[in-house]
Amino acid sequence: MREDMFKVIVERPRCPHSNSYKGDARPFRNSEERPARIGMKDGYGYRKYLNENLAPLKRFLEQQVNRPWNKVYSEIRSAIDARSTVKQHILQHLDNFVAIQTRWEASGTSGRVLLRRSSWSGRYVELAESQAEMFVHPLTGILLRNRFHVSFAKDKDRKRVMMEHEKSRIRRIISDRVQLHLAEQVWYEVTLDTLPPAYAVLREIDGVVKRSMVCDKRWDTLRKTWVTLERKARIPDAGSSQDYYGSETLYALKKRQLNSREIRDYQLNTPQQRQKARKGLLLFLGKAFQPTLIGAAKDKASTLATCKASVSAPSWI
Repeated sequence: MREDMFKVIVERPRCPHSNSYKGDARPFRNSEERPARIGMKDGYGYRKYLNENLAPLKRFLEQQVNRPWNKVYSEIRSAIDARSTVKQHILQHLDNFVAIQTRWEASGTSGRVLLRRSSWSGRYVELAESQAEMFVHPLTGILLRNRFHVSFAKDKDRKRVMMEHEKSRIRRIISDRVQLHLAEQVWYEVTLDTLPPAYAVLREIDGVVKRSMVCDKRWDTLRKTWVTLERKARIPDAGSSQDYYGSETLYALKKRQLNSREIRDYQLNTPQQRQKARKGLLLFLGKAFQPTLIGAAKDKASTLATCKASVSAPSWI
């Protein structure tokens, strides 16, 4: 381990910032509005401070995988003196990457490794549940890599892909103003429109004219509720516009149920599409099958009567 590792990790030079003359003090120190007496550090927005750039420490630990942890820790302590507050700051971050407190749980002829969840928690979890990228094996003392660990970025991407896949099962985006939505196992073509923006209204309250912003409401045909563009408005129980349409400024102006051909053309997957038949068609089908239904009912009634007549009373009555 390099001897100046604590400088690389803990210290950093002045960094530029848009609100602090971008690290350059000359515009302030050379201006006419500066005071008559200024200090050596006046005008510099950001100075050296404790840094959380732990990438060099992480790379060093990754290079020590499959080595005994006692030797790795000895190299770290040979370069870092814990008596210094700045150097002790590095030792406190070892738990961020390496699970040092581990336990072996035997079960029959085999067993499993348990890691302490965090430095402030006394609960031990399995490798798949731990956030540690590396751990010290409790039996051999070797520094190993947690093969079940998933980085925060990859886990975020995986959740995003899963969410998009779930949304694709109930929503298809056709254009900026047309989307397909699955509601109550029925696919609809939803036409979207923009919510009206807020406008100023002058109101007189107790003799004082006050200005307030007002947003008109619109009826959302898909969520079946009133929606508005007001930021502090209560989110409907059905969900927000961002969840449904991907934007807070949109709402469902109208919807139309898709027929079987459109569902087949769009390749929409749904368990059972409940299509609504017209009243005239239902009336026609009822009249067409009415004689058949009446004849079937009469045959069933005569069969039951014959069965009852054939059953004789017991001899002991």
